[in-house]
Amino acid sequence: MSDKEKATARGGFFSSVLSYKPFRIALTTWIRRRHRLAAPEAFAYDHDNKIGNPLDNIYEALRGSHEIQRTLCRRLVRIQADDPRAWETFKTLRTELAAHAAAEERFLYAQILFDDMGLKSSRHALAEHHDIDECVEALEEAREDAQAWSALVKKLSHEVHHHLREEERKFFQLSGKILTEKQKVSLATKYQRDLVRMRQVLA
Repeated sequence: MSDKEKATARGGFFSSVLSYKPFRIALTTWIRRRHRLAAPEAFAYDHDNKIGNPLDNIYEALRGSHEIQRTLCRRLVRIQADDPRAWETFKTLRTELAAHAAAEERFLYAQILFDDMGLKSSRHALAEHHDIDECVEALEEAREDAQAWSALVKKLSHEVHHHLREEERKFFQLSGKILTEKQKVSLATKYQRDLVRMRQVLA
């Protein structure tokens, strides 16, 4: 493949990522928070902005999905159980959680598991993914039970927010000492490509 063809392929890949509306909104929200700016929900990611490449490394890429998960959890908690939007929002969240977990486990956790320093933290993070999976399965079974649904939605939101907060504050720092700068960049592309693929597989 020529350099021109490679550049075209990369451009198509990133365009597909940024064309996913929840990703654009959540990513822009995170970037603006990072720069301590207000972040209106309707703001769309500008391909020509000068803030910087949001996919510079694996952690930037992961935070993009993290913000989507937080946004969907907050939305789901606010929606009444008998509202048709509740099930649709849940399905979108379920897909995002599963796609993110699969890609993250393959392209971040697996790398850290091979290092003694990261073994315990990786196992803990994997266990939290399992806890989230169980909450999702419980919600699927409680679709017709409004009272149980509401309680489980709150539990799922708590589990997701706890996991993301702990991961960003602890696991990212630990794994950042294990991975080289080159690995952090290459893993970002691999993770993001698999995330997009898994969203399509699981949708």
